[in-house]
Amino acid sequence: MKKLKYSIALILSLITMLFVNINFANPMSSAVDAHGQRKWGVINIDGNVSLPSGDDALYWNRHSFRFDGDVRWAVDFEESAYMYLKTSWGDAGHVAAGMWWAQGFRSGEKVPINGHDIRVDFDVIVEKFDFEGSGEWLRVALACAVQRSDGKVVYTELDLLDSPNTKRHPSGNTLLGGDVIYQGGDVVEFVIDEAQMRTWSHHSIDLTRFIDRAWKIQDGDLLESVYIVIESEFNPVEVQVGIDNLCIYMSS
Repeated sequence: MKKLKYSIALILSLITMLFVNINFANPMSSAVDAHGQRKWGVINIDGNVSLPSGDDALYWNRHSFRFDGDVRWAVDFEESAYMYLKTSWGDAGHVAAGMWWAQGFRSGEKVPINGHDIRVDFDVIVEKFDFEGSGEWLRVALACAVQRSDGKVVYTELDLLDSPNTKRHPSGNTLLGGDVIYQGGDVVEFVIDEAQMRTWSHHSIDLTRFIDRAWKIQDGDLLESVYIVIESEFNPVEVQVGIDNLCIYMSS
């Protein structure tokens, strides 16, 4: 009976290999798309937070930036990655966690994006999104960094949840029915969703389209990172966000 089960499993496995067209010579390759024209591969490691917590912390590269006041922040790893931020008045900065090429990419290198398509899938839950007053700038976003051929790094950010004041920036156009939250310097921010509170939601994003809209993809452009960010400025906030199954797909 065991031999029969083994034989059936082996036959099913072979059939799957034939139909899915997996190329084992390339660890970044995966199934041909629905049109049979492209192959997609997951280029990052540990998007499902499945390793020991020390490895999760390494691959997810948790950190904060710019805060200099009485700020509490943490990124913890259990079944998912949980980000927490609590600030006092006047604090400005961000907390981030995600995949950088040095640790989180399978290749260990920045990835050329011209001629490829990039899609990002992930699950997110916003457990807490509290802020004081009406003038707070507060965002939860998926962000990516691209290094250009001249060495400059530019950022494309896709907002999942914003405080009302964030949508009123004069460089954006959301009040006119557009999807640009902010554009200036090395950053373009789009709004893509309005995440529901305390409910897991799944997102599948054509990252190539947004990068191209923001910067016009050119030869030599390299993907450096894809990550989740909580950004805050001005009034006190308290935010908690969970992320899981962060997969960066690239077409070959």
